[in-house]
Amino acid sequence: MEEVLSKTHRERQRDATAEIILDAVGRCLEDVELTELTFTQVARMAGLGERTIYRHFPNKDALLEGWWRAHKARLGQEAFPDTLAALLDFPVKAFPAFDEEAEIMRGAVLSPQGRAMTLARNDERQAAIRRAVRAELGPDASEDLVLTVCASVQLIQSATAWLTMRDYWDLSGDQSGQIARRAIQAIFTAARNGTL
Repeated sequence: MEEVLSKTHRERQRDATAEIILDAVGRCLEDVELTELTFTQVARMAGLGERTIYRHFPNKDALLEGWWRAHKARLGQEAFPDTLAALLDFPVKAFPAFDEEAEIMRGAVLSPQGRAMTLARNDERQAAIRRAVRAELGPDASEDLVLTVCASVQLIQSATAWLTMRDYWDLSGDQSGQIARRAIQAIFTAARNGTL
């Protein structure tokens, strides 16, 4: 019994240390881009030894993957939207949250590491969008129409779309989220009406 409690305590300590490390990664990314992030910077920001960082995350890819998962959870994006309602709600919720961490999100969108992290889960994202589109358009919808709607929706609800509206149109996350929502709705309406 004592061994089980002790192990649970160690696991809690390990989880708490991992949280400290991942929080430090986020704070570092406010000042440096993903490509420039080092274990030394993270260790200094976390107040831990570099060896401790390596014990939890053996390489930079593991460190960034851990941060990305924690970041997505903090933004409430653990699961990809797979219904029309969820697709419509996503940009309205996500884009204002992106504004709160604008420079981190910019790095995630524009850096090779950010692109790699996003692409690593792209099959899941595509499958979720495809489920929503098929459920909405029905089994008789052509594969070409489904693909057109899926690709368009993924683009419109992406962090890339948020960044484009922010940089080129000077829109807030609230504004761009509403615009993305209306665009997604318009795509589904056109698809149902046969005008897409």
